[in-house]
Amino acid sequence: MGPFEKFVLRALLSGLFAFFLCRFFFKHIPVAKVFGLAVLMLGLAYILEYARKRDQGGGR
Repeated sequence: MGPFEKFVLRALLSGLFAFFLCRFFFKHIPVAKVFGLAVLMLGLAYILEYARKRDQGGGR
């Protein structure tokens, strides 16, 4: 799977999770906040992947 496919998959999943989390916990929340949560979750996915790859090659 290439980097573009990973991005699309992560973007879709973060959007879906953000939507369902916001609708489950906060019934009437603006769409902008749902979008912000999705962007935050997408960013965290890339930050955690970077940290995981850095730790694997770093040493023991």
